Amino acid sequence: MRLEDINLCDLSQFEQGLPHAVFDKLRKEAPVWFHPANELTPDGEGFWVISKYDDVKAIAKDHERFSSETGRGARVGGGTILQDLATDMGPGQVLAMMDPPKHDDIRLLVNQGFFPKTLKLLEGEVRASVNQILDKALDPVAPAQTVNFFNDIAAQLPLEVICKMGGVPREDWPKMMQWANDAIRYAAHDPQNDKEALIKELTEMGFYAFGLIERIRKTSDDSVMSQVIHAEIPGVDGKPRKLDELELIRFFNLLITGGTETTRNAITYGLYQLLQTPDQYREVINNAEALLPRTIEEMLRYSSPVHFNRRTASENVEYKDQHIKRGDKVTLWYPSANRDEDIFSDPHRFNIYRDEKPQVAFGHGIHHCIGAALARMEMRILFEEFFVRVKNKTVKTTKPLRFIRSNRHQGVAEMLLQIS
Repeated sequence: MRLEDINLCDLSQFEQGLPHAVFDKLRKEAPVWFHPANELTPDGEGFWVISKYDDVKAIAKDHERFSSETGRGARVGGGTILQDLATDMGPGQVLAMMDPPKHDDIRLLVNQGFFPKTLKLLEGEVRASVNQILDKALDPVAPAQTVNFFNDIAAQLPLEVICKMGGVPREDWPKMMQWANDAIRYAAHDPQNDKEALIKELTEMGFYAFGLIERIRKTSDDSVMSQVIHAEIPGVDGKPRKLDELELIRFFNLLITGGTETTRNAITYGLYQLLQTPDQYREVINNAEALLPRTIEEMLRYSSPVHFNRRTASENVEYKDQHIKRGDKVTLWYPSANRDEDIFSDPHRFNIYRDEKPQVAFGHGIHHCIGAALARMEMRILFEEFFVRVKNKTVKTTKPLRFIRSNRHQGVAEMLLQIS
């Protein structure tokens, strides 16, 4: 493989997961590499690929020179996916696509719903949801059964939790799953997808959010969405203001999409990989209380559900002997950082006993995932209850894991388990 043969916009190579051989080469030969434009690159232009752990962290933390919006005016559009988004579609409107000071004001507001003390109060409710999901998916008396673990278990828990936090009525939860999937497909920039149909669905999601916001305004509740709707942040004139409709709609979309997609993939890919190492699986299932926290960290490192986030250079930057120009797109590849051989010994091996630097599956810097603690809690409780139910049974995967066609997310397409 030559560097000039690498094409990270050829989505077919992501159907078996991240093409790790490509990133092994990049980390070794070109850790700060400019991906040339080709017929598949969005907006007809190339982008920088950052593949090593320390570089990913350094650029993620440098939000002054590497913007999540438009590069402080360097581009007309921007955002965190490869394709430029107009400023009314995300940059400056969605928390993950904001720069300070607006980012800091809104994050401070939203953080309240994800504080440890807040999540502690949710734990009983999450455990009840887990047991309801497992009751429905698992037959306790069947001598053998095949379970669609991804669809019927892993995808259901984060959907329920985030819908409750978003103030979404139970009868509308299936719509949220569909729209979250549509948002992920849109971000994939896959020519096989019907882009116009996806835009239509996401527009419908926006109208739904508008109606939900109006209802919550009239009858506040204890949901995170209600807190955000009724709270105030400093305005540009220094006077307090509430978020406007567009800001609230974008926040709702991010909450639902981000709260469902990444956690379900980490749960599924993590369990799949644990089952490929039977000795570790037996150790965890027999001593879950002690080993689950470190197992979850290894699941997150190994699965890294978000492939990359983009930044836009807000000024000319000399970095590692490379000249990054103002307005250039810069992509930070978290799965590659989490397989950096200079940081993690034998990085392609799943090993729950690692004692190395923290994984960066949740990002780094001011945009570190706001729901990271929630995702860890969901994973811990789900596995605690699942392992109790299958402790004396044999659990096997039926076939290799399949992934969606996306260079943006490590999205699992399906995982079936055979339990006997």
